Amino acid sequence: MRIPVVEDFIGSTIRVTWVNSGVTYTGMFSALFASNSVLVNSVAHSSSGNGFYYADHALPTSRCTLLNEQVGVTASNTYRRYQQINVMHPQVG
Repeated sequence: MRIPVVEDFIGSTIRVTWVNSGVTYTGMFSALFASNSVLVNSVAHSSSGNGFYYADHALPTSRCTLLNEQVGVTASNTYRRYQQINVMHPQVG
């Protein structure tokens, strides 16, 4: 299994998405964790309709590697997705 990797610059805002059809979630959230399992931030997903969900995260202002955990809860199950986020300094030239 491969965990998706996202790279972006310090201080940026990233949007994580979840596309699903046929299931109505009673709750969804997305959380960013530092390498020592400390919660960096957590936000509720917003629905844009027709099974499309998104959450916006502000990235830290220092270089780091984060783990994004997205959680969707239904009446009978909990679904989880993970991705690695590499926060980098911009380099010119």
